[in-house]
Amino acid sequence: TPLAPFQHDAIKELHNGIDEIAKPVVDALWQRHEELNSHVAASGFLINKPGSQSQNWHRDGPDEGFIDCFVPLIDLTQSVGPTAIIPGTHTSTCSVDAYKKDGDCVPILNKGELLLFDYRTIHRGQGNRSKSTTRTLAYTVYKRMESGSRDFSGDVHNFPAALTLEYD
Repeated sequence: TPLAPFQHDAIKELHNGIDEIAKPVVDALWQRHEELNSHVAASGFLINKPGSQSQNWHRDGPDEGFIDCFVPLIDLTQSVGPTAIIPGTHTSTCSVDAYKKDGDCVPILNKGELLLFDYRTIHRGQGNRSKSTTRTLAYTVYKRMESGSRDFSGDVHNFPAALTLEYD
């Protein structure tokens, strides 16, 4: 179903607000490279309905230079299936199966708080065990770019039909 104009405007306003807060932080992560900045490679919403199962542990892609930004649109609780991450896995090329999953971290964020992590970090959305609460979060994927670059490749792992980076 196509969005009504007011819905499209509200979504654009939300993502612009996220960008105002997150982009300076993401750019500061790359500040040692004065010629680098970031651009939005992908953005959208993730919805986790009551009764949904946990995702498989995964990386969003293999390439350095991408940062995921998740912003819950409700206060999270353990029962609605927050995102679990395994810290430090962004620097390893080991398979996802090589990691013990008992070292995960599950940030319980309030509505509007940001979770930033490297795109290569092993993570998953957990199952939603609540009876009636849908977990909705907005996300943005930032890509590190050289100033003046025209390379607008994006998130091929999550959006394989797009003209983006290659990922096996």
